[in-house]
Order: sequence, then C-alpha cells, then structure tokens
Amino acid sequence: MLISKRMTRMAGLATALAIATTVAMTGCSATPGNASKTLTYWSMWKQGEPQQVVLAKAISKFEKETGIDVKVQWAGRNVIQQVTPRQVAGNPPDLFDQAGSAISGAFAKNNGVLGLSDVYDSKPTGESKEIGEVVPKGLSSLYTNSKHEPILVPYEVTGTTLWYNGLKLPDLSVQTWSEFTSELDKLKAQGQTPIAVDGDQSYYEAYWFVLSALRHGGADVITDIATDKTGKAADNPAVLAAAKDLFPLIQGGYMPSDFSGTKWPAQQSAWADGSSKTSFLLMGSWAPSETGGALQKSGIDVASTIQYRSTPFPTVAGGKGNQTTWVDDFGFAIPSKAQHADAAKQFIRFFTAKDQMEGIASTAANLTPRADIAAPEGLADFADEYQKSADAGQLVVNPDGSSANSQWASQVLYPTVADLFNKKFESPTAFVAALKQRTVATLAAQG
Repeated sequence: MLISKRMTRMAGLATALAIATTVAMTGCSATPGNASKTLTYWSMWKQGEPQQVVLAKAISKFEKETGIDVKVQWAGRNVIQQVTPRQVAGNPPDLFDQAGSAISGAFAKNNGVLGLSDVYDSKPTGESKEIGEVVPKGLSSLYTNSKHEPILVPYEVTGTTLWYNGLKLPDLSVQTWSEFTSELDKLKAQGQTPIAVDGDQSYYEAYWFVLSALRHGGADVITDIATDKTGKAADNPAVLAAAKDLFPLIQGGYMPSDFSGTKWPAQQSAWADGSSKTSFLLMGSWAPSETGGALQKSGIDVASTIQYRSTPFPTVAGGKGNQTTWVDDFGFAIPSKAQHADAAKQFIRFFTAKDQMEGIASTAANLTPRADIAAPEGLADFADEYQKSADAGQLVVNPDGSSANSQWASQVLYPTVADLFNKKFESPTAFVAALKQRTVATLAAQG
C-alpha cells in the first residue's frame, strides 16, 4: 500500500508536536567504528507493504554480500516518534526512513541527524557515477541542516499534480488557468461538475489554494504567512489573486453538490470509477495506486475504466511560481548519535544502486529520484513534470506552511480554506481578511 499525503501530513503534524515537547538533542555525532558488522534499521513501512518487500529483499542481499547483520524493525508511520526518545537517550537506530519533510521538521534545526555530503560524494554500489550525480541536486538541497548539508538520501519521490482520465479526455491540453477554466466551462455545459474533491479533508481543499497562490507569487507565499505575527504577509497580492481564481469555481457549481458532506475517499473513488460527473482530481502522485487498488478490490477492471494521466497545475500570467512542482520524498537519514553510521552509509550506497532502487518503481509502483529508472505506469506524466522542475531547481516541499508552523497550518490555513469551499465568505476579499485575522490571533497565542 502506498502511503498517501493524507497519512504523511497527519504523521508530520504529530511529529512536529511531539518534537516540541522533547528535550533538545545535541548535534554531535558518534565517531563511527571501522568495519561495523551490525546495522540497526527502523523503517516507516509495515510488513507486507510493497516498499517493505523491496527493502527486505535488498537487506537480505546486502547481508550476504557484506557480512553485515541488519537488525530491521518495520516500525510503521510513527517511526520518528520512536526514534526521538532513543536519540535523546543516546541509543538510536543507525538508520531510519520517513518523508523528507517530516525528518527535516523533526531533526534539521537541532542537527539531530547527520549531514550526508560524504554519501552524495560516494558512488552507489557497483556504479561509476556518484550519488550526487544520479540523485538530482534539486532534491538533495530540499532537506538540509544548519550547515546546509543534505540530511536525506531519497529513494521515492511523490508530488501533487492535476489528475484526469485519459480515456475520457484523450486530447486534453491545458497549460494556463484560462485554458483550464475554459475546459471546465465546456464540461459543465455537458452536465458535469468537473472538479472532484473530498470536502472532509480540508488539506485536500487547501491544495487548490496553496498551488494557486504559489503560481501567482512563488513558493514562499503561504509559508511567509505562517510565521508573520503581524499578518501583513497575507496582504501579498498573490493571496487575493488565488482566492479570486478559486471563488467562481466554488460558487459556480463546478464541484459535486454533496462534496462537503461525503467522507473520504468517496469523491476520489467516484472520480476514478466514473460514477460521478467529475473529470479533475488535484491529488498526490499516489492517486493511481490508491484509487486503482480500490477499483481492483471492487472487482472493476482498471485498464478499461481509467487511464491515469496528469497535467501540471495551470500557470497564470506573470506567475512567479509557474515552473514549480510541489514534492516530498521518502528516504534514509542517520541519527547524529548512531553507533554504526559507517554501516548505515554503506547500506544507503547499496540501495541507491539502480538494480536495488528500481524495485520501488517495478514492485511498489512509485517514482524514484533516478532518471534512468522508468516511471511506473500511470506516473509518466508526473515524472516528466517533476524532472523538468528538478532540472530547473524549482522543486518545493510543503509550500502550505506546515513545515514552518504546523499548528498554524492545522488551526488556520486548512479550516479557513474549508470555510472558503463551504461558501462561508461573501467575497475573495473577505476570505483574505479572515485568513489574516486568524493568523494574527493564532500566532499571538503561540507566543
């Protein structure tokens, strides 16, 4: 099962809150011993999940080829909450994995994980190019410590994009916001409510607002609001421009009439199986795996029902963030107090090799950071979008402000956007005013 952004976000917010109450960790790393023969690895995956199967196979091969005994614990999504107290006590695992945004939020500021520049300067096992050459620099620079060293070596890439069914819209070509809204108008005239969204998941609604604001004003528009006690960052013209773009779609019947009253994953499932009159789903790159798996469980033939296609969120005239892609990555980190960091780095080099990492694509049906590993079926469009942004240095993590201030995101952004989608504001200006007022009040309460 693929971990969805829904699960990642819940884990990330819980992690941030847990870390806030934990004793600060030192940034000193243990001096790794020479030729460690033991490696303790705690993974976010559960037994039987595709990623776990891929990693377990690699671990077995690694043990046979190196003689290193890997003591692995399939800890599940709360792995960071388990690593943290062990790090404070001085006996953490040597290696763990999770979403890069969650690892960065928990450990980057206090240097709780090692900088991995030396790993990026080394080569995957059996290969001639360095890891820093096969993993795009645009990814390695997303998660860094106070010394600007990379702290994550990713093996899986996820991101947010606009999904549609290629069987129903085989000739779709919408690049700009005006082209997109024209397509929506055409579909609405045919009796559709073309936008699918699960209204009980407010951060899914927030995708629309965040990406629209990002397109208009660049990657830091929402993050700036999350940390501004004066509230003036909400006066950024990009915020109002995004609200003005979305307001007519929300008010004009472009979404199913019951979207706010149904429970996830009702709307995305209905989009996938065609039982609703919707065409577009703004969702993470897990959409094919998540909805396709649900179709299979329902006895529906996926190939004849949906062809997973995606297109980047539409650009806007003069937009500062028109080439930016919202991503997150899952990968390896090493606690600063790891006792066998050398063995951990050796395993990272081993798994980063193409013949190991390609299982993430072929078995787990997810995108990898390596351009020489073909994207799985259904992710080809997003892979192209991601690669272009990576090459241009235009990747961004959590532009919704959740990394900068997780409480603000959960207490202000998501519920305020939910109110927008539930038609509780009489105008875009009223929405912006509420966002600003709630930000000021919440940040004042935070102290």
